[in-house]
Amino acid sequence: MKASLIEDEEMRLALLRGYNILDTAPHEGFDDITKLAAEICGAPIALISLVDDNRQWFKSKVGLAIEGSKIDDSMCAHAIAARNYLEIQDTAADPRTADNGFVTGPDQIRFYAGALLEDDNKLPLGTLCVLDKEPRQLNDFQRRALKVLAVQVMRQIELRKALADAEVLRKEVDHRVKNSLQSLEALIRIQVRKEKSPEARAALDSVQGRLATISQLHEALYLTDSGAAVDIAEFLRKVAHSTSEQMPAGVHIEIKLEQTNLSSRSASSVGMIVNEAMTNAAKYAYQDRERGAFIISGERRGGFYHLSCIDDGPGIPATDPSGSGLGMRILTAAAQQLG
Repeated sequence: MKASLIEDEEMRLALLRGYNILDTAPHEGFDDITKLAAEICGAPIALISLVDDNRQWFKSKVGLAIEGSKIDDSMCAHAIAARNYLEIQDTAADPRTADNGFVTGPDQIRFYAGALLEDDNKLPLGTLCVLDKEPRQLNDFQRRALKVLAVQVMRQIELRKALADAEVLRKEVDHRVKNSLQSLEALIRIQVRKEKSPEARAALDSVQGRLATISQLHEALYLTDSGAAVDIAEFLRKVAHSTSEQMPAGVHIEIKLEQTNLSSRSASSVGMIVNEAMTNAAKYAYQDRERGAFIISGERRGGFYHLSCIDDGPGIPATDPSGSGLGMRILTAAAQQLG
């Protein structure tokens, strides 16, 4: 016997499909609950069954090999129609299930108990259910446990939707930030070409380099799978590649970096140090020279990460041993941020 539809069936189906859980891969979090339900209820079969308009699909299953069934054979649909916990102690004797394919077919299911999976508005998606091949009944503890576990299934579904929604939002924000940074870099490049003052051009070049470092950091964060941690070796290669455009044609850049993960804030400071070191070398280290070298190296030693940026130029002028320029002030500030 096919279950009757509830009054707000269209809303229920829209809710189910909005969770984007149908036909998804198995998940350990759901499987653990299904196994626990089977063990507590002493049942050979337990299912997390989601009821669509023309089928029921099993997100998790114990003791049953199939992925789902047509809606006419869904006992869980009767639980949804009842809008309550449903227990059928002998499916062969109940008119709702006597002609059900699971009862009359090779599975010979004779017992069913299902607790609804409901959202906060009491709209049901399906059930957490247990089945047996012998007529029986659950005790009060087993019924309560099945209902509590059904609530946990629903929390798992809601959590995964919340995480998916957050990921979509993050990608949208990342996309907009990336576009904004690219637009700003393009505007600065246009202004550099228009600017006639050497001092203003140098200042804009410096701003563009720092903006490129921020853009590279954003890209590193966007592509990483480890949250706010950045692979410093890969990140600094991107920074060096971007900043190398400022170097004279004859300068060879050598990069020897050992991988390690840093927080985004620390990575930003390290990236700024490399950018400033390369930018200042491009301006001052290779004057009146056709060739030169710039080496970036990083390795883990004694619980620390040692970073070196070395050029083969003349070094800081003897007349300014402390380095009072803007670049040195930025390097010092970045180092202070790193502690």
